[in-house]
Amino acid sequence: MYSFTKPKQKPLIKEDTKLWLIFIGISIILYISFALFLEIKTILYNKDINSFNKEIVSLKQKLAKIDSEKQFIYKQKTLYEDIMVKNSLMKDSIKNLLDLIPDPITLSSISFDKNKLIIYGITPTQDIYNMLMLPPLESIFTETKTYFYQMSNGWYKFKSENYLKEKQ
Repeated sequence: MYSFTKPKQKPLIKEDTKLWLIFIGISIILYISFALFLEIKTILYNKDINSFNKEIVSLKQKLAKIDSEKQFIYKQKTLYEDIMVKNSLMKDSIKNLLDLIPDPITLSSISFDKNKLIIYGITPTQDIYNMLMLPPLESIFTETKTYFYQMSNGWYKFKSENYLKEKQ
């Protein structure tokens, strides 16, 4: 058999199939690239999650420390306010006590304790002390004891011990 045209060699893969295989190859490469991209992003997100978890633990510790410091400051504030109130009351008490002292009586010292007041002074007579000084002290304190010592000039040194009984 004769042919007027020379036979052409047939390609193993047709042009359409080559084009189709190129698109499939590109698709597989893109799919693998996208999968690698997602894997890398997952690894990075996991590292971020771990660092955020560590930061959360650190912040919780700092928050606990700040809370304990806040409680300490509140306790100090309460103590300070209590001291200020007690100081104010003490100041008012001292002022009121000094206002109670009649003119003929001279004080030489006063000592305060939690539930006790001791007064040392000089009075012209025991009666002046008993009439002018003793009644206000007895109205404030639950127990009052006074000791007199006569001086060479006829006046009396006195020691007044005044106690407050604690309420139970």
